[in-house]
Amino acid sequence: MADINFSPSWKQHLAWLALEDGTTEEIVYGGAAGGGKSFLGAAWKIYRRLRYPGSRGITGRTVMKDIKESTLVTFFKVLGLWGLVQGRDYTYNAQDFYIKFANGSREVFRDLGYSPSDHDYQRLGSSEYTDAWIEEAGDGVPEKAADILKSRVRWMLAEFGLVPKLLITCNPGYHWVRGKYFFDGDDQPVRLQAHQRVIEARVTDNPDRDFVRIYKKSLEGLSSDYDRQRLLDGDWNAVERTGGEFYPSFDTQRHTGDYAGTYDPGLPLHLTFDFNTAPYVTGLAHQVRGKQVTQVAEVTLPSPLNNTLACARGLVTRFPNHAAEVFVYGDPAGQAADTRSEKGQNDYTILIAVFVQAGWRVSKRVAAAAPSVSMRGLWIDKLFSEQAGGIELRVDKGCRNTIQDYQKVLKAADGTKEKKRVRDAKTGVSYEPYGHPSDANDYFLTQCFADDYQRFQRPNAAAVPGLIVKRPRSNSY
Repeated sequence: MADINFSPSWKQHLAWLALEDGTTEEIVYGGAAGGGKSFLGAAWKIYRRLRYPGSRGITGRTVMKDIKESTLVTFFKVLGLWGLVQGRDYTYNAQDFYIKFANGSREVFRDLGYSPSDHDYQRLGSSEYTDAWIEEAGDGVPEKAADILKSRVRWMLAEFGLVPKLLITCNPGYHWVRGKYFFDGDDQPVRLQAHQRVIEARVTDNPDRDFVRIYKKSLEGLSSDYDRQRLLDGDWNAVERTGGEFYPSFDTQRHTGDYAGTYDPGLPLHLTFDFNTAPYVTGLAHQVRGKQVTQVAEVTLPSPLNNTLACARGLVTRFPNHAAEVFVYGDPAGQAADTRSEKGQNDYTILIAVFVQAGWRVSKRVAAAAPSVSMRGLWIDKLFSEQAGGIELRVDKGCRNTIQDYQKVLKAADGTKEKKRVRDAKTGVSYEPYGHPSDANDYFLTQCFADDYQRFQRPNAAAVPGLIVKRPRSNSY
């Protein structure tokens, strides 16, 4: 047998360290297409069978057809690359689906999809394994299958000085892997336990440069924005369009990017706010160059920091060296006195006090009343679809809640935003999960570009004799 030559990518290397350490038991690898998930899994499994004579591994997928047509193809590819010869170094049993190695170790392949007649996965029998790999776990492998499979990982662990290892590879989606390892039911990041590890990889992490060039172009050409987000960007918050979106023209490929680095402390900051405390108080930061609008940051702090003061401090922390002017926009309702505040204070006096204390030069640009929801929605969607009036909207990819809001908020029958309330299972608090970051941006855009918005509402107004359209003084920038 020839020497094994495995040159992993950096992400595969990180995964390998977790797969071979003495503490990690659950490793999730992947997050996008083309990141080398299958090759890593097959390489690790073959390495283990060769290193530990008499060991038993299991590789599972939803249906056996996919194992035969994809997973096994990768296994045989790695076996060939490593100089292992069938009949000499291993044999393959096509009837019972296992590879047996010359040292007595064995890798078995099983379907793990749900079956009504085998709810408890009796088909796994009483077998014990040294390690397990679930490939494409999001394609129909239930969480129960993973739990039962991990409970069977106990074969010769003490003899080899090993801990149980379960490798899970998959692409992003709204399945159990997301809820267990990435984001919980409230879309908050999951706090991983000491025995869990997540390594995210994308096509650009693949060590095969020719493959990256070809496959990346293929992924970029996907017609579905949802699939591009999942498979190209590895976005676990990608949302599939179902129709009825309030901003149907919002497209992550066109309107999002890595823009946080474009922040210029010498350019004015445009800060806009929405003051709902649940799920968070919203504070968004933009910079404007001509008519190019870039959202560079969001501060959306969950409880117990879901208050105006904490939001203001979060923005100051985010931009500690800001030198240019700061313009403040937001929900006009925040100008009213609030029983939560001291007498004479409201949300804006709290914000501005924090900003002034930070040394910022602040100008308030809050309208007297909120603009029509349906009208502003039509206008802003036109900005997304065709850059109406030359206004270009860009959102940094790090503004996760803003992007998710643009994707998930729906249009009600009356043309306004549909804001159905949900109840937090932990706190019992009833709240509207979506509509807050987009509301904050609505207030900002209709004020910052008041002339454009007014022309959209009354396109023929300038032609009416005696009518003069004046730009509000507070909107100069």
